Amino acid sequence: MLALAACADLPRVDLGDIAGVGEIARLAATPAVVVPSVTPTAAPPTVSTAALVKQRAKIRVGIRYDAPPLSRVNADGELEGMDVDLAREFARRWLGSERNVEFVQVTSQSAPGKVKNREVDLALGGLIHTRPAETEADFSLTYLYDGEALLVRAGAFADFPSLAQRTVTYIDFPSAAALGDAQIASNITVSLQVRNSYRAAVNDLLAGATDAVAGRWRRLRATAASDPSLAIATVFTVEPVAIMLPHDDSDWADLVNLTLTAIIADGTFGELHQKWFGAPSDPVETIAQPVALQLASLPDSIALRDGLSVIRQSGVLRVGFDPQAAPFSVANANGEPEGYEVELVREIARRWFGNPAQAQFTPLPADQFASALAGGTIEMAIGGVRRTGANERAMDFSITTFSSGGVPLAIALPMNDSALRDLVNFTLQDMWADGTFARTFQKWFPDQPITPITPWPGSGPSVESLMAGN
Repeated sequence: MLALAACADLPRVDLGDIAGVGEIARLAATPAVVVPSVTPTAAPPTVSTAALVKQRAKIRVGIRYDAPPLSRVNADGELEGMDVDLAREFARRWLGSERNVEFVQVTSQSAPGKVKNREVDLALGGLIHTRPAETEADFSLTYLYDGEALLVRAGAFADFPSLAQRTVTYIDFPSAAALGDAQIASNITVSLQVRNSYRAAVNDLLAGATDAVAGRWRRLRATAASDPSLAIATVFTVEPVAIMLPHDDSDWADLVNLTLTAIIADGTFGELHQKWFGAPSDPVETIAQPVALQLASLPDSIALRDGLSVIRQSGVLRVGFDPQAAPFSVANANGEPEGYEVELVREIARRWFGNPAQAQFTPLPADQFASALAGGTIEMAIGGVRRTGANERAMDFSITTFSSGGVPLAIALPMNDSALRDLVNFTLQDMWADGTFARTFQKWFPDQPITPITPWPGSGPSVESLMAGN
């Protein structure tokens, strides 16, 4: 029924040009120019990324060569794209010149390892924040969304179900898989045909030889922006795009995230998005009340933390809570903690230890959270803690659990402790997937829209295996 027999013998994908009009029509990657991979001697884990960058006076950036319009090699053999420009903007703001950057070719598969081994200081080029990659690298704020989408002639089809019994063209297997899932969910069938390039598929669409093209959202929306006769009919999957960063280096992550926030706030990001996508950028979450941060001010060493080992050995989760931060956390008449975040943490403890009572709460003023986390007397802190620039420089944070007037609130965590943060975030992701997060949110905020958690694609390690140290 799914007409997916051809998927087993897909042709080699040709990342040729996207059909369209004007400069944006030249968005697909040409054959990649091979640059020798940089394999420096691995830096000791306590040496900061900032120290390495300051020493060489250049940022070493891993970049995909095949992710238009974010990154590609043009006909002249030059790197171009929005993410290429973004990396050069980082170099300009941190080191005084956009020339102070070295690009190293990576793929979606090789990037996590190169970041983990510190062969590059950061990696980008349409890299998706996936669950498997999270165990090897950290990620910046999400600055774009990609996924699988459907391109049609404008006005021809309103949505996917309206394409029943019509012809849909795909280029690679992920698109075919998304179409298969969509057919099952919509209880319809479409006639699938395969083409070996976006250019050929879009040419077929313009000529009326197919009714729709399934492919990567970032590519198709750029094509639609360049040609008013085309439009996005639906988006099958939404995947967060972010910058890949080394584990356990919170100061470097702060520099990237605060700079990215400044680039978005001053309009530079919007200009880059307009240049490469032909359309305004979508709103994304940034750090509230950002503070100015310079590369030169960052420390040269990292004070590593291992809160997860402490939790495994003690069998308890020590939590600081603000007793006067209702409805997030409050001490009730009996002096016991309750509130939205208290309930989230108890559910986290239940999933980690099998017993919510293994979360031990200590009342603390909010201005003591950072010192208690740094001193190791608690493993997390709650009480409506806002992700502001000042707080970001003193603590790390989980996935956003509440948004107040556009200001993200989250569980505060120790700096330089990626393993603990991963475990917290994987647990919150699982709670979102099974509906626990939404039910808890609605219980405490029945009149407010649920703050969504964007799922990280892929099947990474389970919470149980991480707790077991596997």
